[in-house]
Amino acid sequence: MAEELAGRYFHRHARHFDSIYDWRSAGLKGWLNRWLRKDMFVRFELTFAHCSPLEGRRVLDVGCGAGRYAVEFAARGAAEVVGVDVASAMVELARKRAGAAGLDGRCRFLHGTIDDLGEVDPFDYAVAIGLFDYIEEPLALLRRMRELSRRVVVATFPARWTLRAPIRKLRLRLKGCPVYFYSRSDIARLFSQAGFARHEILYSGQIHVVRAVPQ
Repeated sequence: MAEELAGRYFHRHARHFDSIYDWRSAGLKGWLNRWLRKDMFVRFELTFAHCSPLEGRRVLDVGCGAGRYAVEFAARGAAEVVGVDVASAMVELARKRAGAAGLDGRCRFLHGTIDDLGEVDPFDYAVAIGLFDYIEEPLALLRRMRELSRRVVVATFPARWTLRAPIRKLRLRLKGCPVYFYSRSDIARLFSQAGFARHEILYSGQIHVVRAVPQ
Protein backbone atom coordinates (compact mmCIF):
# COMPACT_ATOMS: atom_id res chain seq x y z
CA MET A 1 0.00 0.00 0.00
CA ALA A 2 1.38 3.40 -1.01
CA GLU A 3 0.63 5.09 2.31
CA GLU A 4 2.46 2.39 4.24
CA LEU A 5 5.54 2.73 2.04
CA ALA A 6 5.47 6.51 2.45
CA GLY A 7 5.07 6.11 6.21
CA ARG A 8 8.19 3.95 6.39
CA TYR A 9 10.14 6.42 4.28
CA PHE A 10 9.22 9.41 6.44
CA HIS A 11 9.81 7.46 9.62
CA ARG A 12 13.39 6.90 8.48
CA HIS A 13 13.93 10.47 7.28
CA ALA A 14 11.82 12.44 9.76
CA ARG A 15 14.54 14.71 11.12
CA HIS A 16 16.04 15.45 7.73
CA PHE A 17 12.68 16.37 6.20
CA ASP A 18 11.73 18.51 9.19
CA SER A 19 14.97 20.48 8.86
CA ILE A 20 13.85 21.76 5.45
CA TYR A 21 11.58 24.20 7.25
CA ASP A 22 14.57 25.90 8.90
CA TRP A 23 14.50 28.52 6.14
CA ARG A 24 15.03 31.40 8.54
CA SER A 25 18.40 30.03 9.57
CA ALA A 26 21.44 31.99 8.54
CA GLY A 27 24.11 30.86 6.14
CA LEU A 28 24.16 28.64 3.11
CA LYS A 29 21.57 26.13 4.35
CA GLY A 30 18.89 28.76 4.91
CA TRP A 31 19.62 30.45 1.59
CA LEU A 32 19.44 27.16 -0.34
CA ASN A 33 16.16 26.22 1.29
CA ARG A 34 14.60 29.59 0.46
CA TRP A 35 15.75 29.33 -3.15
CA LEU A 36 15.32 25.64 -3.98
CA ARG A 37 12.19 25.03 -1.91
CA LYS A 38 10.30 28.27 -2.40
CA ASP A 39 6.98 26.44 -2.91
CA MET A 40 7.18 24.90 0.56
CA PHE A 41 7.24 28.31 2.16
CA VAL A 42 4.61 29.77 -0.16
CA ARG A 43 2.23 26.99 0.89
CA PHE A 44 2.96 27.71 4.55
CA GLU A 45 1.99 31.38 4.21
CA LEU A 46 -1.09 30.63 2.09
CA THR A 47 -2.37 28.00 4.52
CA PHE A 48 -2.48 30.45 7.40
CA ALA A 49 -3.81 33.26 5.25
CA HIS A 50 -6.84 31.15 4.37
CA CYS A 51 -7.41 29.47 7.73
CA SER A 52 -8.58 32.56 9.51
CA PRO A 53 -9.82 33.59 12.02
CA LEU A 54 -8.15 31.06 14.31
CA GLU A 55 -8.98 32.31 17.79
CA GLY A 56 -11.00 29.61 19.53
CA ARG A 57 -11.23 27.41 16.41
CA ARG A 58 -10.50 23.70 15.97
CA VAL A 59 -8.08 22.47 13.29
CA LEU A 60 -7.41 19.04 11.80
CA ASP A 61 -3.95 18.54 10.29
CA VAL A 62 -3.89 15.37 8.17
CA GLY A 63 -0.36 14.20 7.47
CA CYS A 64 0.89 16.55 10.17
CA GLY A 65 4.53 15.51 9.91
CA ALA A 66 6.70 16.98 12.64
CA GLY A 67 4.00 19.42 13.73
CA ARG A 68 5.25 22.62 12.11
CA TYR A 69 1.76 23.61 10.99
CA ALA A 70 -0.10 22.20 13.98
CA VAL A 71 2.00 24.04 16.54
CA GLU A 72 1.79 27.24 14.51
CA PHE A 73 -2.00 26.95 14.44
CA ALA A 74 -2.04 26.69 18.23
CA ALA A 75 0.44 29.55 18.59
CA ARG A 76 -1.86 31.73 16.49
CA GLY A 77 -4.82 31.07 18.74
CA ALA A 78 -6.49 27.80 17.73
CA ALA A 79 -8.24 26.23 20.72
CA GLU A 80 -7.54 22.66 19.61
CA VAL A 81 -5.35 21.14 16.92
CA VAL A 82 -5.42 17.44 16.10
CA GLY A 83 -2.62 16.09 13.94
CA VAL A 84 -2.48 12.62 12.43
CA ASP A 85 0.42 10.98 10.59
CA VAL A 86 1.40 7.46 9.54
CA ALA A 87 5.09 7.98 10.42
CA SER A 88 5.61 7.41 14.14
CA ALA A 89 8.92 9.31 14.18
CA MET A 90 7.14 12.35 12.78
CA VAL A 91 4.45 12.14 15.46
CA GLU A 92 7.12 11.97 18.16
CA LEU A 93 8.81 15.09 16.77
CA ALA A 94 5.44 16.85 16.69
CA ARG A 95 4.74 16.05 20.33
CA LYS A 96 8.16 17.30 21.35
CA ARG A 97 7.70 20.50 19.33
CA ALA A 98 4.33 21.21 20.95
CA GLY A 99 5.77 20.52 24.41
CA ALA A 100 8.77 22.77 23.84
CA ALA A 101 6.42 25.57 22.78
CA GLY A 102 4.20 25.06 25.83
CA LEU A 103 1.28 24.21 23.54
CA ASP A 104 0.87 20.50 24.21
CA GLY A 105 -2.38 21.24 26.05
CA ARG A 106 -3.94 22.41 22.80
CA CYS A 107 -2.22 19.99 20.39
CA ARG A 108 -2.96 16.30 20.13
CA PHE A 109 -1.10 13.98 17.78
CA LEU A 110 -2.17 10.55 16.61
CA HIS A 111 -0.07 7.91 14.89
CA GLY A 112 -2.32 6.57 12.15
CA THR A 113 -4.64 7.75 9.41
CA ILE A 114 -7.73 9.94 9.32
CA ASP A 115 -9.83 6.77 9.72
CA ASP A 116 -8.29 6.22 13.15
CA LEU A 117 -9.92 9.39 14.48
CA GLY A 118 -13.19 7.57 14.93
CA GLU A 119 -16.31 9.60 15.68
CA VAL A 120 -15.33 13.24 16.20
CA ASP A 121 -17.14 16.55 15.85
CA PRO A 122 -16.31 18.45 12.66
CA PHE A 123 -13.40 20.85 12.78
CA ASP A 124 -13.45 24.46 11.62
CA TYR A 125 -10.49 23.92 9.31
CA ALA A 126 -8.83 20.84 7.84
CA VAL A 127 -5.46 20.90 6.09
CA ALA A 128 -3.40 18.34 4.21
CA ILE A 129 -0.04 19.83 3.31
CA GLY A 130 2.33 17.60 1.37
CA LEU A 131 0.10 14.57 1.92
CA PHE A 132 -1.65 13.86 -1.38
CA ASP A 133 1.79 13.35 -2.94
CA TYR A 134 1.72 9.86 -1.40
CA ILE A 135 -1.96 8.86 -1.63
CA GLU A 136 -2.71 6.37 -4.36
CA GLU A 137 -6.51 6.76 -4.15
CA PRO A 138 -7.12 10.35 -2.97
CA LEU A 139 -10.89 10.62 -3.42
CA ALA A 140 -11.93 8.80 -0.24
CA LEU A 141 -9.54 10.90 1.86
CA LEU A 142 -10.77 14.13 0.31
CA ARG A 143 -14.38 13.17 0.98
CA ARG A 144 -13.56 12.43 4.61
CA MET A 145 -11.83 15.78 4.98
CA ARG A 146 -14.93 17.50 3.61
CA GLU A 147 -17.08 15.66 6.14
CA LEU A 148 -14.80 16.69 8.99
CA SER A 149 -14.55 20.41 8.17
CA ARG A 150 -17.10 23.18 8.51
CA ARG A 151 -15.34 26.19 7.03
CA VAL A 152 -12.30 25.61 4.83
CA VAL A 153 -10.04 22.83 3.58
CA VAL A 154 -6.53 23.67 2.37
CA ALA A 155 -4.57 20.98 0.57
CA THR A 156 -1.54 20.76 -1.69
CA PHE A 157 -0.92 18.58 -4.73
CA PRO A 158 2.39 18.21 -6.60
CA ALA A 159 2.12 19.55 -10.15
CA ARG A 160 2.37 16.99 -12.94
CA TRP A 161 3.93 18.93 -15.81
CA THR A 162 7.12 20.32 -14.28
CA LEU A 163 10.78 19.66 -14.95
CA ARG A 164 11.33 18.39 -11.41
CA ALA A 165 8.43 15.92 -11.37
CA PRO A 166 10.12 13.00 -13.19
CA ILE A 167 13.34 13.53 -11.23
CA ARG A 168 11.46 13.44 -7.94
CA LYS A 169 9.48 10.41 -8.99
CA LEU A 170 12.63 8.47 -9.86
CA ARG A 171 14.48 9.57 -6.72
CA LEU A 172 11.66 8.49 -4.41
CA ARG A 173 11.00 5.27 -6.31
CA LEU A 174 14.63 4.26 -5.76
CA LYS A 175 14.03 4.82 -2.04
CA GLY A 176 10.87 2.74 -2.03
CA CYS A 177 8.44 5.64 -1.77
CA PRO A 178 5.74 6.14 -4.44
CA VAL A 179 4.68 9.66 -5.38
CA TYR A 180 1.73 10.94 -7.43
CA PHE A 181 1.28 14.10 -9.48
CA TYR A 182 -1.77 16.13 -10.47
CA SER A 183 -2.88 18.44 -13.24
CA ARG A 184 -5.35 21.27 -12.69
CA SER A 185 -8.06 19.17 -14.35
CA ASP A 186 -7.28 16.27 -11.98
CA ILE A 187 -7.81 18.61 -9.04
CA ALA A 188 -11.08 20.00 -10.42
CA ARG A 189 -12.41 16.47 -10.92
CA LEU A 190 -11.39 15.31 -7.44
CA PHE A 191 -12.96 18.22 -5.58
CA SER A 192 -16.15 17.93 -7.61
CA GLN A 193 -16.45 14.20 -6.99
CA ALA A 194 -15.68 14.70 -3.29
CA GLY A 195 -18.72 16.97 -3.03
CA PHE A 196 -17.15 20.33 -2.22
CA ALA A 197 -19.31 23.38 -2.83
CA ARG A 198 -16.41 25.15 -4.57
CA HIS A 199 -12.64 25.23 -4.75
CA GLU A 200 -9.91 27.50 -6.07
CA ILE A 201 -6.26 26.98 -6.87
CA LEU A 202 -4.45 29.69 -4.95
CA TYR A 203 -1.00 28.98 -6.35
CA SER A 204 0.61 26.80 -9.00
CA GLY A 205 4.33 26.17 -9.24
CA GLN A 206 5.98 22.88 -8.39
CA ILE A 207 2.85 22.34 -6.33
CA HIS A 208 -0.79 23.41 -6.46
CA VAL A 209 -2.20 24.98 -3.29
CA VAL A 210 -5.98 24.53 -3.14
CA ARG A 211 -8.59 26.17 -0.93
CA ALA A 212 -12.01 24.51 -0.82
CA VAL A 213 -15.32 25.22 0.88
CA PRO A 214 -17.08 22.06 2.12
CA GLN A 215 -20.66 23.27 1.67
